[in-house]
Amino acid sequence: METLEILRKIVEKAEEKKGEDIVTLEIGKISPIADYMVILSGSVPVHTRAICDNIISGLKEYGVIPQHLEGYTEGRWIAIDYGDIMVNIFLPEIRDYYKLEWLWSDAPKVEFENVNKDTD
Repeated sequence: METLEILRKIVEKAEEKKGEDIVTLEIGKISPIADYMVILSGSVPVHTRAICDNIISGLKEYGVIPQHLEGYTEGRWIAIDYGDIMVNIFLPEIRDYYKLEWLWSDAPKVEFENVNKDTD
């Protein structure tokens, strides 16, 4: 899978589990750590873990496996490293404290239109 296809699938899988305030940034032009960063919230730790599980299992179907996973047990800030893509799943208060969107405010946003839009 191409990087943008993987990125789109991450957003889709996060939306399936009702991930909130999903922001996708193209950070590769301003940092060497990754090409893209996804930032989103879950309401409680069990929610953040469910989002994480859905992303990992959904991408595994395509042979895409994370290189590293951090913070899963506590579920307050879960970081999934896919090499070219970093996924950060936060509880709202933790996301507000670290303000990654502000930290990476120079990075352009990547927009996906209605990834999981109902077709009725």
